[in-house]
This record gives sequence, structure tokens and C-alpha cells, in this order.
Amino acid sequence: MKYASAVCAAFTAILLSTTASAQSGTIKSIRLSSGGVAEYVRSLNVGDDGNAVVEVPTDQMDDFLKTLVVSGPASVKGLSTTGPGMIGETFKALPIKPQDLDSAAGVLRALRGAPVSANGVKGRIVGVEPPTEKQRARLIVLLDSGAFDVAEIGGAMTYKLDDPKDAEMVSRAAELLSSDGVQGTRTVTIALDGKASAAVDISYVVAAPLWKPSYRIIVDAKGKARLQAWAVLENASGEDWQGVSVSLTSGRPVTLRQRLYARIWPQRVEVPAAYLDVAGLDVASAKRGMVGGALLNKETAEAPAPVMAAPATTVIAAADEGDVVANFDLPGTYNLKNGETISVPILDHEIGAEFVALYRDGAQHPDAALVLTNDTATSLPPAVAAVYDEKGRYVGDARIGNMKPGGVETATFAADQKIDQEMATTTSSAFRTIVVKDGYLDATLERRMRKTFTAWGADADRKFVAEDAAMAGWELVPSEGVEETPQGARATVVVPAGKKVSTTIEWRMVENETQAIADIDDTVILQWLDESPSPDIAKKLQGLVTARTAQKEAERDLSTVMQAIEDATSESSRISGMLASVGDTPLKQQFLQDLTEQEKSIKTLRAQRDEARVRLEELRKELGEAIARL
Repeated sequence: MKYASAVCAAFTAILLSTTASAQSGTIKSIRLSSGGVAEYVRSLNVGDDGNAVVEVPTDQMDDFLKTLVVSGPASVKGLSTTGPGMIGETFKALPIKPQDLDSAAGVLRALRGAPVSANGVKGRIVGVEPPTEKQRARLIVLLDSGAFDVAEIGGAMTYKLDDPKDAEMVSRAAELLSSDGVQGTRTVTIALDGKASAAVDISYVVAAPLWKPSYRIIVDAKGKARLQAWAVLENASGEDWQGVSVSLTSGRPVTLRQRLYARIWPQRVEVPAAYLDVAGLDVASAKRGMVGGALLNKETAEAPAPVMAAPATTVIAAADEGDVVANFDLPGTYNLKNGETISVPILDHEIGAEFVALYRDGAQHPDAALVLTNDTATSLPPAVAAVYDEKGRYVGDARIGNMKPGGVETATFAADQKIDQEMATTTSSAFRTIVVKDGYLDATLERRMRKTFTAWGADADRKFVAEDAAMAGWELVPSEGVEETPQGARATVVVPAGKKVSTTIEWRMVENETQAIADIDDTVILQWLDESPSPDIAKKLQGLVTARTAQKEAERDLSTVMQAIEDATSESSRISGMLASVGDTPLKQQFLQDLTEQEKSIKTLRAQRDEARVRLEELRKELGEAIARL
């Protein structure tokens, strides 16, 4: 008997029988942060059972569990949702697998042995023949009569699972796959305890695209500018916004991730199974001994260390300055479809602004720049600004850094080719104090670095600004026209038409140095002598140098005499040797005369040596006194 197959229609009905998605309430407000997160506030309906239900995208579950806050008089008993491994754990207990639901043949093959009805014929599923090039897959059914029925799977044939448990199992499998694979969300049930109203507000923080600011700066001729700030934001929440209040925050919040929803299995130490001999005794334990027939050895695994989770004014918007962030509350509410992007004005305010020529390191010409003063009451987030002159003409783009209220920043937007520039650096050093105590010299040295910036060639009076970054250990030397900035220093000077004007930024650094006087080289002392801030110290240092010079000369004189004595003694020994070898000859008298002269010379040199030693000792004493006088 040949059956028309309608199995696909039957299992489509099963898939459509899944539980409807829970209502997620309505989004009331959203606060987008420059840290890449958004705070959502939702209003959820509370059921008669005291539960509120919300659908959460699976990839947001970690953040949802980390940040959920419930508002209202009722207390929270807890929340529940499908675990990350629930799908796999459920299918472990089922004969049917997710891939089996891809086709009718797969379902029937997985339910081998189950009772089934097909167009009035009842029996049990024996198996499914795989398809061939000439025919479809065929179902083999064992009829109640004991006969086999074989029919192709497909067409309009309808099958019915006669055992309600089998039908419920397939329905459950389809429901699990629908909630996991189709929707990509998790249904979270929040259980409330106490006096709960018909609705409750929840808030949570999840990942979101950055909102992006941009500026328009229109400069007038009076040192002011109109600053317009706009915000570009996107609805990437996965659902449409209807009547949603939107706020923007600018700052640098710490935003962390933690795997709270993901399944984490800690690592444990694996201990090998104990070896048992043929008598059934643990050999290792038996060697250690037994008490009352009980083995003393009990293998235990070391407790594993816990595993860390993977890292994890006209104001358009109502702006206010928080402790660590700036807030912009957009007026009204917004309707925005999922995936749409909008740009809205958030600030329109007059600020201080002045065109200047800004020194550019290594370039022939300075940059055209704006010196901006944040006259608003709100920190301005970093962004790109389109700059327009007093006639409304676009002149370039500038990068604006984070500006706190009252802050000043210089922003470049073009090259100023009408002015030439140069910079020269000079350095110097001088001692502030020199103190000698207990044979050590303590010196305080002040180093200075002067950077001179020069500009010329202006066709009209122009302001020339030079900025220099601060260096570790250096401090700014106050001077007219130079101001300290958070980044370093800024010098400002007016360059008249056709004139050449310079301005200087000077830095200083104080160093302390301690050395043993006996170890200091004379050249270093002479350097300190030239830079000494005290005439008295300079005089004493000069006396020290003189004493050390005399001592070194005496040491050289003594060394010369000692070498002469050594040479004379050697010559005397040579003559004595020659005298012994010549015997009683005319040369003997000559050698005797030479030997006598050498002895006289040695005697004289020894006297000079003794005098040099005395002189050296006196000079050493004088050097010690010179050091003591310091």
C-alpha cells in the first residue's frame, strides 16, 4: 500500500505549538555612555503570581545579571532563566537530537520503536531507509498484524505519534530550539515578594555603541564664538523605541565584563587510581601498615584554586556637570526604529575664541589655531569641530580635547603660511649653594633651559602663541606673557606687521649632589669655582685647588728623586761588579773613582728624598687644613 506523505505539515504544526514569548514591557528611558554601555529603564507588568518577565538577548545576560536594579515597594526574591547549558542537558536525556528536527526522516529515524499512525495504518517505526538517486527516504513500519509496511516519506502523507509522551518530547525539543536558536534571547522571570503594584521598573546596563559628539564653531571678530554641539546616536537595542527619554553621559567610566551567565568548570587536580594487587590490597597502603584491618591510606585530591572569570546660554539638552561625568538630558521623547541613527543638537552656547598663529615644531610656518575658553557650565567631550570664520566661511577642522568648565585649549585647523617662525634653545647651570662638612661637599645645582620662539612676516598685527610641554623634574620660570597650562606652558606675543618678535619660555631644575672631597677631580672643582654663588666659598675652593696642586707637584718631585736613587744604586752595583773583574790593572783606579762619585750622588739624592718627604707631609697637612677650612 502506498501512502501520500504529509509529515512536514504535521511537524510544522508541532513547531508552531511552542510557548509564546514573554512580554518585555516598555522602555521608559535610556542613558547612553561614552564608555560603550547604556542604562535601560523598563516598566514591566507584574502578574497575579507576583512575577515580572523580561526577554534579554543571550549575549547581554552577563551584563544584565551584573547590573539589574528593581525599583518599587516590593522586594526581590530572586530571578530565574534558562541556563546556558540547559538545551544541551535536556537533549542528553532525549533520543532525539537537534539535527534530527531538520527533516521528517530525521525525526522518524530518531523515534525508532515508537507507535505511529499514518492514514489509518498503525504500527511501530522499525527504521528509515536512506534516500537514493531514484527514490526518497522510506519509512518502515511494523503493523499490528506483524506485516511490514514501507512508504516513501514526503508528499502529503500525515503521521501521528500515538504515544502522547513521544509527541510531548518532540514538542519540547522544538520549543527549546525555538527559544535558543530562533530568538537568541532568554526569558528572565523576576520573583517579587511583598506589596507589588501592577507594574515595576527595572534598570540594567549593557553594551551599546558609543554616542559620538561633533562641534560647529562660528568665530566672530570680538573674541567670541558660537559653539554648537551635536550628538550622533544609534538604536542598537534590538527593538524599536517608542516615546523613550534619552540622556547622554560623557566621561571615562570603568566598564568591566564578567562571565556570570556562562558555565564555568574549575580545573581540579587529577589523582591516579590506586593500584590493587591480586589479593585486593592497595600495595602502597599495605606498605604503610594497617590498623585493625583498615587501610590507613586515603587518597585525596588537593582542593583546586578558584578559577577567575574571563575578563571579563541656549542649551538644547539639559546639561549638568556630575562628579565624574557630564550629562546631557535630551528634551522630549524619541521614536526610533531598531538600527536607525539620528543626530540631535545638545548644546548651543557662546564661548571665548580667538584666532592665533601657533608655533609648530620643526616647520617653517606656524599653524592657524583657535584659543578656546569653555564658558559653559559643562565639560565638553573630545570631538572634531568644523571651524567657520566671522563671515561664515569654512576654514578647516579642529580636534577638541576634553575641556572642563573654564578650561582653555588651543585647537589647530590649518597652516598659517603668512608668518615665518623659528626656535632656538640655550642651556645654563649655576650652583645655588655649596656646603662642605666632614670631608664631603654638598652642592645644589640649578639648571636652566630657555626656548626662544621668534615670528615675523605678518601683514597685520597677529597674535603668536608658543606652547611647550612640561618635562619631568623641570618647573616653569614665571615671566611676562607666559602662563602655565595643564600640559606645560603657553607664551603669547603680538607680532606687528613687518616686525620680528620673540618670546621665551624658560624652565629650571634643581639638583642636589654630594661627593667626598678627596675623590673630586680638580677640573670639577674648577667648574664649581666658576659657578660658585659665594665669594667666600670660591676663595676656599681656590685655596683647596692650590693646596692640591702643590701636593701633586711634591709627589712628582719625590717620585723623580726616588727614581734617581734607584738608577744611581743600580749604576753603583754595576761598577762594583766591574771592579772585581779587572784585578790589579790601570782600570781599577778609574772604577774606584767612579764608584766614589756614585756614592756621593746617592748620598745627595737621599738627602733630597728626605727633604721631599718632609715637604710632601707639610703639603698634605696644609691640604687637610684647607679642607677643614671649607
